[in-house]
Amino acid sequence: TGDVLLDAGCGVGGPARNIAKFTKARVVGLNNNDYQVRRGNAVAAAEGMSKQVELVKGNFMDIQLEPESFDGAYQIEATCHAPDRTKAFSEIFKV
Repeated sequence: TGDVLLDAGCGVGGPARNIAKFTKARVVGLNNNDYQVRRGNAVAAAEGMSKQVELVKGNFMDIQLEPESFDGAYQIEATCHAPDRTKAFSEIFKV
């Protein structure tokens, strides 16, 4: 579709890869766990999806990505762990 989506709290990127496959969007996953970022990027590469799915290290409580750089965003069972959900969604909304 040409859309770029943010997966906030992406884990190892399973949903990100599936959403990318089915929608043709590019998905950037945000995760604060180094191992999960490395593992998810390795799986995406093994599946030939590294141009469509990229996981990056970051914190959805303080997103250091370009404002208004995504067409949409989602989270799946991630922001329930946020210490301040209003702040988390405010950060997600910025990008």
